Amino acid sequence: MRLSVLKPFAISIFVFCLATPLFAQFAPAPGTGPGLNETVEAIDSAGVTTRILYITAHPDDESAAVLTYLARGLHADVALLSLTRGEGGQNVLGPEQAPQLGLIRTQELLAATRGYGVKLFFTSAKDFGYSKTPEETEKIWGDRVLADMVRVIRSFRPNIVINNFGGVHSGHGHHQAAGLWTPKAVQLAADPSYSGRSPGETRVSDSTDESPTEFATPWGGRDHPVQILDVDRSGGSSSNQASLQLPVDEVSPLWGKTWREIGIDAFANHRTQGISGVLGSPFLHRPIALVSESGEKIDPAMLAQPLHATGGDAAGNDCAPSASVCPVLKHAEDLLAEAREHALLLRWQQSASEIADAAKEIRSLYPGQKHGVNWEADDPRVAELRPAQLRVEHALELAAGLQIIAEADRSDVVAGEPFTVNAESRCRADVGCVLEKLGLVLRGSDENVASDSPGNSKTQKFTAVFNQTRMAPDTWEEQRPSPPAIAVVTQELSVSGYTFEVRQPVSHIDATSTRIDRVPVRMVPAYTLALEPDQAIELLAKPKKPFDVLTRVHSYATKPAKIEVGLTVPQGWTVSSPVTLQFVGSGDQYAKVTVTPPTKLSAGNYPLTAFARRGDEKFSTSLAPLPSMPTLFWSEPAQCQVFAFDATVPDDLRVGYISAESEPIPQALERLGIQVEMLDAAALAFSNLARFDAIVVGVRGYELRPELAGTNQRLLDYVSNGGTLIVQYQRDFAWDKFQYAPYPAKISPEKPNSPLPRITDEASPVKFLQQNDPLLNKPNKITSQDFNGWIQERGLYFWSQFDAKYTPLLSMNDPNEPALNGGLVYTHYGKGTYIYTGLAFFRQLPEGVPGAYRLFINLLSVSREAGRNPAQSLKASASGNSK
Repeated sequence: MRLSVLKPFAISIFVFCLATPLFAQFAPAPGTGPGLNETVEAIDSAGVTTRILYITAHPDDESAAVLTYLARGLHADVALLSLTRGEGGQNVLGPEQAPQLGLIRTQELLAATRGYGVKLFFTSAKDFGYSKTPEETEKIWGDRVLADMVRVIRSFRPNIVINNFGGVHSGHGHHQAAGLWTPKAVQLAADPSYSGRSPGETRVSDSTDESPTEFATPWGGRDHPVQILDVDRSGGSSSNQASLQLPVDEVSPLWGKTWREIGIDAFANHRTQGISGVLGSPFLHRPIALVSESGEKIDPAMLAQPLHATGGDAAGNDCAPSASVCPVLKHAEDLLAEAREHALLLRWQQSASEIADAAKEIRSLYPGQKHGVNWEADDPRVAELRPAQLRVEHALELAAGLQIIAEADRSDVVAGEPFTVNAESRCRADVGCVLEKLGLVLRGSDENVASDSPGNSKTQKFTAVFNQTRMAPDTWEEQRPSPPAIAVVTQELSVSGYTFEVRQPVSHIDATSTRIDRVPVRMVPAYTLALEPDQAIELLAKPKKPFDVLTRVHSYATKPAKIEVGLTVPQGWTVSSPVTLQFVGSGDQYAKVTVTPPTKLSAGNYPLTAFARRGDEKFSTSLAPLPSMPTLFWSEPAQCQVFAFDATVPDDLRVGYISAESEPIPQALERLGIQVEMLDAAALAFSNLARFDAIVVGVRGYELRPELAGTNQRLLDYVSNGGTLIVQYQRDFAWDKFQYAPYPAKISPEKPNSPLPRITDEASPVKFLQQNDPLLNKPNKITSQDFNGWIQERGLYFWSQFDAKYTPLLSMNDPNEPALNGGLVYTHYGKGTYIYTGLAFFRQLPEGVPGAYRLFINLLSVSREAGRNPAQSLKASASGNSK
């Protein structure tokens, strides 16, 4: 199993930007604000009832053009289901990997879907990296993921499901599995005998969240047929009745851009994946069609069914003679059409009144209401009225110009401590809104918080207290992009006699001298701890010495308190006494604790856990912003992980590092006592490279460091003069058309359309091709044991074609596939050594994999083992100059 990326998301705390931020991580997408265009679009959407669910495997798999056209061109109610959060991918923005990357990619996709105009759901499927077969993927994902898919289908109740990978039987195993499981999930969702519950599912009743549909209620089959369509990026055929070409390059009459352009603008939010560099790719600009999986004819009208068809008694664009529901909804449609015209003329009073009357018509169809006499309370058509009514109410909210401001005095709330919420609401003056008293509801409570303000003022102040310390999400909430708001302001709004409730999550304006963010209120521990170092290495052969662990304690609590700060250490370790800190309120204080390993230390991983004790309460959580997206906080146990293993590291080893993806290898090397210098463009072009024992090119360096191509000859000269250059994996399109290596070498296989060379099985047996080669023996003897405990994969972007002057050292293969020998290759060039490796050191070293450390040390030590010692030369030169 790929352990690192299969770990739970810990206590992940989303601090995400709201749809209308002041100045946030993402600019507001067109179509998400309160303007004229958005209001007209909402009115148009209120007249369409088709629900479409688009299913794919990862963030950035989706067709932005298709989603945007369906949601904003045809005004269907569209949702995107991404089975994973993309945590197994790469990150061109910063150092985050695995679950941390999944948090960032979740927010990137959420920002994109706002631009597409669609809802967003996930499953519990883990992105465990590239998979070569759907069988492997299905085995790892298991029944729970399929149950999650069924839950979304039964909750959203789509009329159409779009299978992004339908008919795909090659490439990424995740893609293939998504394509295979989509029709299976649709079938199970319609099966009354399928419970729709996944193992360990929890459900919580929460008044501050939307109430999901009862998941045990089947959806689909004969009563609610669901049509499955595949995405055909070849453009389809007009002569094929099972194919429907989509006019995604038509210009939106509201926005003045094509649906494809609007979609690509939103798609650009996938920044960690380097999407901005491929927005001009022909792949994103192909003609697109939808193809029926069953081969039946696609009726274009099914993509945008009108409101009047909801009751099942319509006849095309009109109502059947005996219809009772259709005429009511037809009248609502006419009112919405009039409201649209008045909105375009900025006659907001008339527009809002007509939308309100349309909402009244829909409400009149409920059992017990004016036109509900022909309906039974359990008639399934009643359930169809609610989503239509919500879309009409959203249009009314925009037309009325309702604005609810709900701001807290802080974003970080501690259990048991009061916080203040100021709320205010207003409407367009000419609409004639009736605004009832504002209310505040806390998550986990059914009662409103009492207001501190007198009367029915449009401005209210609340003082609230959370008593529970943690609110775990239920299974349904875990499938949403972000946790539900913990505090919501409610406003009852009446327009032309129609009354409904609008809810606004409470937020906080977090401002510094350089930026301002509107962030939601979140629950935090009273005290959090950050450790330096958060990782350490103990080499078994070296004497064990005490070392200091520095702890920054942050108090979110506002009350004065005396805190004891210390470390809990494994048996046999010793630690200095806890340090007492006196807090007068919120803020930071620091403590230093000294730890001594036992004299005889066995190989293994040793957690040193920090704690802050206040009376009987003990806090041991680290909470910190993610570098690539500071509005996201990551929570995990406050620990320093000590990796103890046997390895030999040459003294005074000096390494120059050319980083591109901010991979954490330099920090890992420094924990070994290796001197690492990060090389910028100036250093590459002008500095004395001979001072390094080795220079390392980081992953994707030639793709992401534009100056590297121009300074590559200096690197080759450095090798020729006796240095060691280690090039980690590069991508084929950035490597193959150039010759950066001293002799020819390519990543792309010689046979066209063959998969790129990679080993996805992290436990793949490794064969030594040159058992006695110095690179595998000095200073550390590398054996098969050194490939135990690797995570996610062996490596990627191996060389598949290379000159005979290169020596391959290792061979490995995925199950039922031929062996690959381009994962670790080297050549002597001049006096030095040139090494290319696709082995995933960037994943292994941060996880403390001993064998990966030992092998990487050997690569860094090649020149030293050959007798070249830059450190001694520099010392000798300095000594000579001082005489």
